[in-house]
Amino acid sequence: MGGGYFLDFTNREFDEFMKDVVNYSVYDKYPGLSKAKIFRAFCQDNEERFVGKAIILAINYMKEKGLDKGDIKVDKLYELGKELLGKQITKRIVKENSVSTKIIPKTFNIDYNQIATRLLDIENESTQQLKGYAFERFIFWMFELFGLDPKAPYKTETDQIDGSFKLGDSTVLIETKYHQNIIDKTDLVLFQDKLEHKSNHTRGLFISYSEVSNNAISYFSNQSPRITIMYASEIFQLCQYHVNLVKILTMKFRYLDETGCIWCPVDISSI
Repeated sequence: MGGGYFLDFTNREFDEFMKDVVNYSVYDKYPGLSKAKIFRAFCQDNEERFVGKAIILAINYMKEKGLDKGDIKVDKLYELGKELLGKQITKRIVKENSVSTKIIPKTFNIDYNQIATRLLDIENESTQQLKGYAFERFIFWMFELFGLDPKAPYKTETDQIDGSFKLGDSTVLIETKYHQNIIDKTDLVLFQDKLEHKSNHTRGLFISYSEVSNNAISYFSNQSPRITIMYASEIFQLCQYHVNLVKILTMKFRYLDETGCIWCPVDISSI
């Protein structure tokens, strides 16, 4: 932020960027200051969750524009942003003349427009393979936003895993498919087989850009499946109706447990 600048933003772009963090114009609140001085004043005056959100959005922008240049300080600052964003506050509860302490997580606003935009931007990648990689990165980033403690793709001695996350006390493995064609049972069978080599409590989430065939869904009805399906179209609906991802995933896995069906047709607009 040397010389009063903030990244490569113009005054208008900086104002719009900050409006994604707080619902007011920072130029109205801090008149006559440079962008850098406004941001410093903002960090001093506002709650930690808003400061954390501003830091994370700024670093996401830097990485998208190639402005971070692999600086290790940027990664440390990103970790600080996450810490501030999810920091807990202590609420004292007075009851019957006794004082108890309860830890209550701070809530923060999810930028649903940003989620939808980043999902749409995957189509700008030049090859199908690059689109697949971009989809993996998008899923990791989105699950991080919703506090699901995602793990990046990794390999074991026998297979490749596209990532994992925590849902309650369960670990859920991820399989992502960014294809235009209908998904047949082959990809799902292979994913189910990966789970068979893991703990009995491990579940799987198959996240697909295109739909899974009805035959594939029917095939798993008698297979004691441990996987459920989520479509990219549901992510767009999630953004449209501002629904918590955790709620949708919880409903899907409960439906799987109750019915043995891998596809739960969630009405996101009614959640």
